[in-house]
Amino acid sequence: MKRRQFLISIGRGTILTSLAAVSGILVFRDSKNTDKCTFDFICKDCRKIKSCGQPEAIIFKRNKERKSVSNG
Repeated sequence: MKRRQFLISIGRGTILTSLAAVSGILVFRDSKNTDKCTFDFICKDCRKIKSCGQPEAIIFKRNKERKSVSNG
């Protein structure tokens, strides 16, 4: 392998690694968004319902607690 090809392959590898890292950060970061959730019907199946601060999630959690207290 020539020196020039080696440097080009190192540069491509670095670019690919940084793109993968940035994509991973954007995909897996927790959203701190306080906008109104448009998927209010999804709360019962949401994996993040315990830590969700969306108004719909808070209402859903309150209603769920009230039902469990009245049934218990």
